[in-house]
Amino acid sequence: MPHDEAYARPPRWELEEELRALRASDLWHRPELSDDARERWEALLAEQDIDRGTFRLRHQEILIECRGANDTWARFQFRLRFLDGRRGRPGTAPQPGDARGVVHGNAVDLTDVHRTGIRDTGIRKPKPETRRVERFLNLAVVWPLSRETVPADRALASGGRYELRVDIGELSSQSLLAGQAPPFPEEPLPHTDDAGRGDWLEVTVISEDLSFPTGAVYPLFLPRTGRSWVCPCAPGLPHVCAPGHRGRHLHIAFLAPEEPGPARMRVYVSYRGNQLQSASLTAVVAAGEGAGGATTAVVDHTLTPGFTDLAELPVRTAGVRVGRAADGTMTVDVTSQHGPVATFWLGDHQVRDVLEKARAALLDCHAVRTGEGENRRLENALDPDNGKSPEALLHDMTKLARLGWSFFQMIARGRRERAALMRVLREPAQIQICREEHQYLVFPWGLLYDIPVESGTPLTPCGPGWRQVQRDATARSCPAEGRHGLNTLCPYGFWGYRHYIEHPPSVPRGHRLRLTAGRTGTAPVLTVARGNRLDERLADRHLTVLRAGFRQVDVYDRRDALRDALVGDPGDCVYFYGHGRRPRAADNEFSSATVLEIGHTDRILPQDLKAWAVDEGWDRWDELAPLVFLNGCHTADRDPASWLGFVDAFTELHASGVIGTEITVDQALAGEFAELFWEALLAGQEVGPALHGVRMRLLRKGNVLGLAYTAYCSAALRLRATA
Repeated sequence: MPHDEAYARPPRWELEEELRALRASDLWHRPELSDDARERWEALLAEQDIDRGTFRLRHQEILIECRGANDTWARFQFRLRFLDGRRGRPGTAPQPGDARGVVHGNAVDLTDVHRTGIRDTGIRKPKPETRRVERFLNLAVVWPLSRETVPADRALASGGRYELRVDIGELSSQSLLAGQAPPFPEEPLPHTDDAGRGDWLEVTVISEDLSFPTGAVYPLFLPRTGRSWVCPCAPGLPHVCAPGHRGRHLHIAFLAPEEPGPARMRVYVSYRGNQLQSASLTAVVAAGEGAGGATTAVVDHTLTPGFTDLAELPVRTAGVRVGRAADGTMTVDVTSQHGPVATFWLGDHQVRDVLEKARAALLDCHAVRTGEGENRRLENALDPDNGKSPEALLHDMTKLARLGWSFFQMIARGRRERAALMRVLREPAQIQICREEHQYLVFPWGLLYDIPVESGTPLTPCGPGWRQVQRDATARSCPAEGRHGLNTLCPYGFWGYRHYIEHPPSVPRGHRLRLTAGRTGTAPVLTVARGNRLDERLADRHLTVLRAGFRQVDVYDRRDALRDALVGDPGDCVYFYGHGRRPRAADNEFSSATVLEIGHTDRILPQDLKAWAVDEGWDRWDELAPLVFLNGCHTADRDPASWLGFVDAFTELHASGVIGTEITVDQALAGEFAELFWEALLAGQEVGPALHGVRMRLLRKGNVLGLAYTAYCSAALRLRATA
């Protein structure tokens, strides 16, 4: 059916009307939607002799059977019912040739309706706004047959059978979370499931002590109001069940361990792979059931503030939550769309040890230490083209692979966990690292290497993998992946070369995780904070290259001038090009972050940014949301918290994201990386593919230091002018 062909009759049902609107929208042409889905939907729209029930059934078959159909339909429903994020105002989307409204970008624009005075009787009246009643996650341990609650002060019997009872609704007095649970985070949910009536959530449980079904994911439906329920309907599709078929609680069977002692579990509630809330539950197991127990539970994670419009975000293959346990250790939970994978705990000293090893290894790939004492210095080990010989590359990759395999064993300590993680992340994936607010410990995710290697044994380079790197810089998998054996050295064994790894920052409440940066309608402008202790020839050449890509490049080398620019008229992108310095206690620079240096001696701390933001002029950052690139070269700083203070400060002040480097980087390499990255973004790429592309282009010439750069933003972030 040609796209400009007018329909011969009005739509018979609301579903048909919405399907016509989808066909007229930009979503219809997205590459994620298969041609088979388009053809089958068009055939359905052209069908004359069909009843309403058959129409809906065939539509649901397309959602199930055709690639990209279900995700495209969910995105369209989100647009239709929220009109660019304004909740509670559902409307009918326009049809081809209809003057009532036109599709613009991410929303149905009805301004023409109001301008011309045309009345649209097809638009459903918005329901009156009602105050949202807070709902809570409820957990309880119950006996299997009676489903009665096991008292919290009762010990569980070793080897005994029990069930975990889960629901979301009014906080129950029988819940182990009663009295201390934060509300369930409903703001991020798009309410696009079951024709906008609610959301399908996933519940998963992981435990090293208690026996649960391996890899199980339990669907739970949360309606717009009221309690959650379980039912026999297929998750993600509209409900066909009657109210009598629905259960008020989700019951998950488990077996207590044979050995007496404390036992704990982690419970996760997610939406499309995005972790919403998790809780830790601890019970006492004794030889026999009876007094002396102390079953407790606590919510230990609620989705980072600002994660809204989840339907517009890509589905994550895996999620990693980094937080703090009650005893102060760093807790890391790895989950997938198919269930929990691993949980591990690390002390501060362990994390610092990991970071120091990672940064030392990367720095050794970049520079060699010469001299002794006061004459000790770092000399660049790269050639004039920022590359290395094949022999030097093999040496660097072997060292990083051994280190990366040891890191991989830290997050998947057991054989079963390693197998599960390898299975989930065998193919190129998008991994979300969810760091709790003010959690300044990081982990070198891009350096993880998941092909087993032995210590002291030479590694065998994977010929097909290396040829793939030279052949296609966008490739993210090895054509011979199935033949990788013990001690294979393949670039795609590193997570940083195989996956898009996003580190979304914590953003202020009431604001969304940004997917676009900068202004619309005009080519982007770059604001540069420049250090003057750089090689002047290299710096001038670098800025000349940047001026050729951006519409305008404004350079500042004094702190007061930069402050006025950021408050007055900031660019779409903000670029710090200079040195990163250690804080000086003598100058009262008490900071957990590296200090940014511009000009000759001017220095900027995260708290300086917050002081500048008191000016009302900073309010325009809320709309502009610039992307910030910290390309300051560290002074051999191995502090695990190097840039995170600036990451939190800039995102609190409404930056869309922050790009930073984890180690000292030579000026020539820093310039090349930035030029390639900005070039990709200006060409319309998202941050995830852009960062990956630069890494691969450097790897082609023997340089592994693309792994030293990290993006603290959504992998789907792009410049608004190119969107």
